[in-house]
Amino acid sequence: MKILKRVILGLIALVLVAVIGIYFYLLTTKPTYSGTLKLDGLKAEVEVIYDDFGVPHVYAQNEEDAYYALGYVHAQDRLFQMEMIRRAASGRLSEILGPDLLKVDKLFRTLGLNQFAKENAKKFMSSDTAAYQKDAFAYQKGINQFIKTGKTPLEFTIIGIPKEEFKPEDLYLAVGFMSFGFAEGLRADPVLQKIKTEYGNEYLKDLAIQTPADAEIIKNYDVMNEVLGFKQHTDKSMQVTSKESLVNNLITSLSESISQLPVPLFEGSNGWAISADKSTSGFPILANDTHIGFGQPAVWYEAHIEYPGYSFYGHHMAGIPFGVLGNNRFCGWGFTMFENDDVDFFIETSNPQNSKQVKFKDQWEELKSRNEIIPIKDKEDVTLEVKSSRHGPIINGIIENTKEEGDPIALTWLLTQIPNEALDALYRLNHANTFGEVQKAASLISAPGLNIMYADVDKNIAWWAVAKLPVRPKHINSKLFLDGASGNDEYLGFYDFSKNPHAINPPWGYVSTANNQPDSVEGVLYPGYYYPKARAGRIVEFLKQDRQWSQEDMKTINLDAMSITHPQIAKEIASVLKSSNNKAYNPIIQQLDSWDGDHKSTDTAPSVYYNMLSQIMYATMSDEIGAAATKTILSTSIAKNSYSSFLKNNNSPWWDDVRTKESKETRTAIFEKSAIKTLEILTKTCGTKPEQWTWEKIHTLTHGHPLAAVKPLDKFFNVGPYSVDGGSEVINNLSFSLDTTGYFPVTSGPALRKVTDFSNIENGETVSPSGQSGNVMSSYYDDQGKMFATGKTRKMLMNKKEIETKLSSKLILKP
Repeated sequence: MKILKRVILGLIALVLVAVIGIYFYLLTTKPTYSGTLKLDGLKAEVEVIYDDFGVPHVYAQNEEDAYYALGYVHAQDRLFQMEMIRRAASGRLSEILGPDLLKVDKLFRTLGLNQFAKENAKKFMSSDTAAYQKDAFAYQKGINQFIKTGKTPLEFTIIGIPKEEFKPEDLYLAVGFMSFGFAEGLRADPVLQKIKTEYGNEYLKDLAIQTPADAEIIKNYDVMNEVLGFKQHTDKSMQVTSKESLVNNLITSLSESISQLPVPLFEGSNGWAISADKSTSGFPILANDTHIGFGQPAVWYEAHIEYPGYSFYGHHMAGIPFGVLGNNRFCGWGFTMFENDDVDFFIETSNPQNSKQVKFKDQWEELKSRNEIIPIKDKEDVTLEVKSSRHGPIINGIIENTKEEGDPIALTWLLTQIPNEALDALYRLNHANTFGEVQKAASLISAPGLNIMYADVDKNIAWWAVAKLPVRPKHINSKLFLDGASGNDEYLGFYDFSKNPHAINPPWGYVSTANNQPDSVEGVLYPGYYYPKARAGRIVEFLKQDRQWSQEDMKTINLDAMSITHPQIAKEIASVLKSSNNKAYNPIIQQLDSWDGDHKSTDTAPSVYYNMLSQIMYATMSDEIGAAATKTILSTSIAKNSYSSFLKNNNSPWWDDVRTKESKETRTAIFEKSAIKTLEILTKTCGTKPEQWTWEKIHTLTHGHPLAAVKPLDKFFNVGPYSVDGGSEVINNLSFSLDTTGYFPVTSGPALRKVTDFSNIENGETVSPSGQSGNVMSSYYDDQGKMFATGKTRKMLMNKKEIETKLSSKLILKP
């Protein structure tokens, strides 16, 4: 027995020694937030003050040193995030993560983001004469200095990622990856074409492919347009035309590839600015919350930069030197997704005598070809041939699981076809000192499409929908596949930026966007994947009130979780169930009939509503288009715009189950079937009594790290779960996927919340969903998680004396 005890004690001691050893090793991977570092390439000393939330306040003696220091401190907190973004965009994930990511790599190689990055780096970063070029090079020098001399992030060690210096093309890979999340047409168009091809216009009619009649339109306003009598918001018409051919497996392949991405995508956003007249302070107030898929680390990295003549507080993306959101001492801006349609699929006609040619008008054109070599961890390299027509890459047989036979389908994505001046535009925004300079910066953005929400200390407010907008022939429905052979579906040119939707100091006293339909461009509502009036209409309900608002009021609006559209849909479902006269449905009917649309974590009606909605939509659509396509279309704005009219149409052909030839199913039968399943699921997930069906049991927020897929690393790297208010398409848009599992974990939502009153720029407030640092050993890794979940904010500090009172640590960087 004594020997056995000694063995057991010895094993325990070994485990303890191992645990202690691992712990002290992990401590060595923490970022350096204090002390002095000597860095090659600096011209003068830089002071970096970290406040109590880990935000670096960079005080430099010259501009290039400021961006060098930003690159260094950004990398030590977020190098793994930077690495994953450039690898995802360039199709190099399989190289470190193995063959499971080959599908993702094939997708991005086919899209050609690596080619886009190289071409734009060559065009815009081949010299260092412009200020934006000098600062971008300095930023990357800072990143590379950390790669050479800094601590290796834990994820690099676990996965075995080689440390590679960053190059100019990596700047554009980051821009390209951000843009990918905006391209909803990649997901929506193949499903809509499938419906058109297999079931016809009768089925398409029940989907809000174009702008719904009740849409909340973002109004244009420009004094010069008013004077000149420019006609606005006049033409909603669009006809449908398309060749009827589709590679069905494209839908599944795209959906599966996107779901495997280890970094989150942009998905929406809210933003608004109120005029000085509507503000209690007498100055404009700007509010913004960008909607992005949740992950760990959070998307935005905050930094405050000061050097002689310049002061800026910004939210930065990994790998991009300039703040995508932010404010200097003169002005500030936020972004939402424009949601303009910048993706088109063209069906090409192959030459039956030569498969390397496709028809255009009256001649055969050679397809271009390039080979992509994809390294795969522990496997042989894969060679991928990418063919392209004048319309873009041919996707048949290249994206995994798509068929090679049939008409070639080419993909046009405007991001990859137009020179991208995003870096110059962001630099100009960050450094703007006049309204005109801001407008010039906005005009340079070609892709992705963005809504810029703007305010300044001169009491201007503005909104610009920025993107290079193609002029399409009037007969086209851009959400269905186009004819690549005839030449009739080609772009006719591009609108001048002055024609883009915008509003400057509108007399109604506010500008606002929530990814909803902007006003007309030359009399035409520009096509896009705009979101329903739910968020946009609720924001307008607040802002149009005849009252003045404070910064605190704006924060309250940001947290609003009341839906103005879901209760009507809920009552329609309840009404149909009432007609059944089945008492078993009463718990559902009572919940839906009495729901006011609020989404508090302790509410029960949302649990009933989203289970019912999920069951109804899957039961209705999956028999026609399959589960994968149903999941895809339900994740888009098309479905969100369609629910109300769709569920009210008792005569829709969708209600019939096409698999049962001997009978014709009805809306009532679908609703009853869904009610039975909903009761079963709620009993299983929440309890037998309706008062137990609280939203918080099935709707929680966890910020998942890419390594969390390997158990038990999820316990170490994930942040959460948190109980949260909010839901789908409310202002506090803590959204989720609709499926039939009975659980609705938050997948996307505000990647920050921020409010700035321009009466005192130094008192702006914000919050991160989790924390500043992507280093799991940093005290700033998850310190804002609970704050975010409970709706709290903190100051965006810009006053040095105040910053020093909040000082957490100080890092001195010396040449």
